[in-house]
Amino acid sequence: MQGILVLYYLVALTAALILLNAYRRNTTIGVKIGKVMLATFLLVVFYTFNIIGTSFLVKSVAISLSFITMDVMMLLFYDYILEFIGWRERIPRGIFYCICTCAVVDTVFMLLNPYNEIALGYRLTTYGDDFVLTYIPKLPFILHNLYILAVALLVVFLLILKCRETPRVYWKRYYILIAGIAAAALINWMNLKMTDIVPVDVSSALYCVVGMLMYFNTFRYLPMVTLDLTRRMILNYLSEPVVLFDYEGCLTDYSKDILRVMPNTHFEIGALTLKEFVAEGKFPGFRDVEMDQEFEWTVRFSGEIHIFQCKFKCMKDSKGLSIGKIFVFNDITSMRKTFFELEQSMLYDALTGLYNKQSYLTQVPQWSDSRYWPIALAVCNVNGLRSINDRFGTAYGDMVMKQLAHFVQIHIGDDTFAAKVDNGDILVVMEGKTHEDAADIFEKIKQDMEEFFSEENPVHVEYGIAVKEREDVTMERVLSDARASMQNKKMLRDNSASSSLVDSLKQTLSESDYETEEHVERTREMAARLGKKMNLSDSDIGKLELLAVLHDIGKVAIPHHVLVKKGKLNDEEFKIMQQHTIKGYRIAKSSPELGDIAECILSHHEKWDGTGYPNRLKGEDIPLLARIISAVDSHDVMVHNRPYHQAMPEEDAIKELRRCAGTQFDPNIVEVFTKLLEEEELPRIRAERERERLETEMAAAEVARKTLKKEEENEKQEDLEKIE
Repeated sequence: MQGILVLYYLVALTAALILLNAYRRNTTIGVKIGKVMLATFLLVVFYTFNIIGTSFLVKSVAISLSFITMDVMMLLFYDYILEFIGWRERIPRGIFYCICTCAVVDTVFMLLNPYNEIALGYRLTTYGDDFVLTYIPKLPFILHNLYILAVALLVVFLLILKCRETPRVYWKRYYILIAGIAAAALINWMNLKMTDIVPVDVSSALYCVVGMLMYFNTFRYLPMVTLDLTRRMILNYLSEPVVLFDYEGCLTDYSKDILRVMPNTHFEIGALTLKEFVAEGKFPGFRDVEMDQEFEWTVRFSGEIHIFQCKFKCMKDSKGLSIGKIFVFNDITSMRKTFFELEQSMLYDALTGLYNKQSYLTQVPQWSDSRYWPIALAVCNVNGLRSINDRFGTAYGDMVMKQLAHFVQIHIGDDTFAAKVDNGDILVVMEGKTHEDAADIFEKIKQDMEEFFSEENPVHVEYGIAVKEREDVTMERVLSDARASMQNKKMLRDNSASSSLVDSLKQTLSESDYETEEHVERTREMAARLGKKMNLSDSDIGKLELLAVLHDIGKVAIPHHVLVKKGKLNDEEFKIMQQHTIKGYRIAKSSPELGDIAECILSHHEKWDGTGYPNRLKGEDIPLLARIISAVDSHDVMVHNRPYHQAMPEEDAIKELRRCAGTQFDPNIVEVFTKLLEEEELPRIRAERERERLETEMAAAEVARKTLKKEEENEKQEDLEKIE
């Protein structure tokens, strides 16, 4: 008997140690193991009192308390198994209540048994030199054992079911528990049948052994230990946050870096669930499904915003069963910053902050397919920017461009596309804007730039505008027209090399012909006004102005005596004069800056009825700009003095234009032109005539007054002489 006591003491001590270690784990599963071990410890202690007790009452009470403790132990054991296999939500709650009810009923019988022996009878049995109290089973005690056996079988059944959906690597931990429970239940049942042979019930010690197995399988099972050590070694070497969950969605491990990222989350192994972790992180794009996922997560810690590329992976075995889930957080903040800077450099101009050419090309398909017409495209640039850089330095030139970009952004608004493209051109695309709307905006920009820079260092801006009003017009065509318009204006107004060419040609023409600079400027100004009345594009108006200046440029190659001859040219001289259109065409064609107006120079003496020269073109076969210049140039010649005729009144010139409509001039152009002259020029001319008349009358009156005064003074002088 002493040996059995020593065994029970050792078992009790072991149970106590496991109890303490389980509670020290400070986990939910550890607490449940601790409760089971507490029950087994009390079971062993109470049964030990049956052995060492000296009175019948002590022994009977000890036996009753041991059976009551066994009831509670099986209840706690069932609760642990539900937590161990993670099926607390799957198993009906009614089973737990049924087990509790049976335990309570059995407890009542066992508490009353020492006084009336309604559950089992007692008899003293000799065991060596000692006496122990054995029992005679009655119906309530048989039901007690059936309760113990039923709970044990239920637990075994649950563990077997768990094995069917668990990877094979974890099966052994369940088999060990099944074997321990089955052995304890079997020995407990056999003890009822063998009380005469084995007077000491060793099942209490076996249940303590089962508790040890529970602790071992939960915290010390070799595959789990190996996995824990392996995970820990790997996690310690990882620089990025990693979080591991088991196949049931319970936290199994994590890297320390996750604590820095999510400092307010309680990372308790075995307690934190996958759902709780996801809810705490508020991961955008994460779906609660059993599949691999990737998403981005933005979080603030240490006072800074960090962006993580998150990977969620469901780990499975060869049979496709889940063995765990893993979150890997890769900090891509610096990469995103670098990418953003690279994107900025690829999409934005470093000097002005506007979009660049690549951005424009990316947006072109959107505007090409747009149905929200009109779409105005404007191109602007600083006149003579190269000269500014050469004179004041590139830093000053850069400042000028940045200031231009600033004014552009102010006047177009944040929702309008603006880009700096080739050669310092700033390109602006304005949806829903007409040509007039865009022109108003850029006139303001132009004015702001001229006002910003001093008169000592003036800066002039030129722009060109074209409008997409139909689906069949491409953005490439619109851009080309806008640029052509700007270049034509710059050729007439800035100090570039192209403008120098124009100025040189103008000077040569002026020196070789009767054409004066005043005539050229009048023709250019009137042609531009007529072009606007005819709703020409800004590009065409620019070409028209350039044509007005250079349409007779071929006269520089005509002999001087023919050019300055007074009176009518003979046939031979007229043929020579007709060559100026061809010579002008060749001059313009040889220059890239003038190539767009070469055909118009060639055709500006063609007539509507086909009787003109050099190619006898008829009607609309004559370029439109050439038809316009023909009418405007003829009108200016008619209303101003020339070597071969005197100027006619504006009213007569209008009549002459109408008389020649349909023969020399395009009737439609004449109609618009004469209307313009009648509405705008005639009132101005009449006002000038009236002013000149008044000035003449005033001058005549002044002369008469002075003459009268002179006569009066002479008479006075004569009278004085007579008196003397």
